[in-house]
Amino acid sequence: TLVVELQSQRATHPDPAEVETIDGLLRILGGLDRLMASLVQILLGDSFHAFTRETQRFVPWAWVYFYAYTAIAVVVLMNLVTGIIVENALETSKADHDHMASEKEAKRRKDINRLQRLFKTLDTDGSGTLSWDEFKHSFDDPEMNRYWAVLDFQQEDCAELFRLLADEDGEITPQEFLEALFRMSGAAQSKDVFRIQKMLEKLQASMKAASMKAIPSC
Repeated sequence: TLVVELQSQRATHPDPAEVETIDGLLRILGGLDRLMASLVQILLGDSFHAFTRETQRFVPWAWVYFYAYTAIAVVVLMNLVTGIIVENALETSKADHDHMASEKEAKRRKDINRLQRLFKTLDTDGSGTLSWDEFKHSFDDPEMNRYWAVLDFQQEDCAELFRLLADEDGEITPQEFLEALFRMSGAAQSKDVFRIQKMLEKLQASMKAASMKAIPSC
């Protein structure tokens, strides 16, 4: 190793002045504690050129030792710092995602509770379903009318909307009411998409009923 080579040079060098220089280098590099302190000094760029150049006078290949150590240490340090930054970024991203998911879920629960209260308000006879008369009056309710306006439904759309929402018995259940409003809210043209979906669902139900009637009984 580097220290062993210096000790060998000291034992065989004929010049007392050079032996004294080697002793000075061994005081810097000899022993694990002093060698590590010097290597940290090199890594930090803290005035290390004096003793490294002196070392190379006696051990020509010493530059390989110092430069290899610096390169490896820098790569390891960069990887460590990069790993810490990436880990912190991932943790922050996960925390933001969880926070957004929690906010979205809280908003959904709040909307469900609000719509359930609106449904109970519109259900004046307490039957648990909305009839045509009760639904028609929803456009007269200020809060519900604002909600219809947000969904781009106007007073003249009342009859069409009821036909889309109501089941075969001409009543709107709470589940149908909530499901419809959530499906219509969101992206642009949600109203038109919902209209098409409900028409297809009703058409499919009609075709299924017709096909069942066409099958002869045994």
